[in-house]
Amino acid sequence: MPGSRKHPIVRTFIRGLGLLLPLALTVGLLLWIWNQLSQKVIGHVSDGVTQVVTWMHIEPLTETTTFVVSVAVVLITILLIGLWFSGFVGRRIYRTFERALGRIPIVKAIYPHIKQITEFFFGENKQIEFKGVVAVEYPRAGLYSIGFLTGSSSKTLNNKTGEELVTVFIPSSPMPVTGYTIFVANKDIVSLDLTVDEALRTVISGGLLLPQKEQALGNSAKQKIETEE
Repeated sequence: MPGSRKHPIVRTFIRGLGLLLPLALTVGLLLWIWNQLSQKVIGHVSDGVTQVVTWMHIEPLTETTTFVVSVAVVLITILLIGLWFSGFVGRRIYRTFERALGRIPIVKAIYPHIKQITEFFFGENKQIEFKGVVAVEYPRAGLYSIGFLTGSSSKTLNNKTGEELVTVFIPSSPMPVTGYTIFVANKDIVSLDLTVDEALRTVISGGLLLPQKEQALGNSAKQKIETEE
């Protein structure tokens, strides 16, 4: 019942849940990632290190030492892979490998999206310099979407339309690394007083984390929310 949320105990419980849940989910995700790495990567490397030590007739390492050596091996391997594939030959081999993956029915439907996400966080060119946060009428007139102004449009479009067009990236909710690129008349964009981080939080949260300075709730919307509460 909506009215039950007004009870002090219920409201306090919900407030506590709202404070603890994000932290619990974050810690849980990090622990899951660590467990996966420990079991499926570092664990296998540790077995390999133990076998090498045994083969070389070296005094067995302690569990802690084996773990530290395994982590060092993983880090050095990642570094060497990065160095190798940064070169001309390595890049050509990697591109050939990616083309081969693109021919595998199931893999080609998954790999490009995973790569897009990882490149967004770890890629060398991940720092996309947006020129501002804007709102445009999209996907139709009367509906406004948050977008990032990325640059000017092509000369061909400007000449064909007779308008000064600009390029706007419309991020998707809740995964803003995907979205749509549209070309819109410069006069039709509305500049927003939001930073890129604030806009991303707004998109990811479905509008729930709109900064206080930009919240402009009308009387009818306020009455509807108060009635539901």
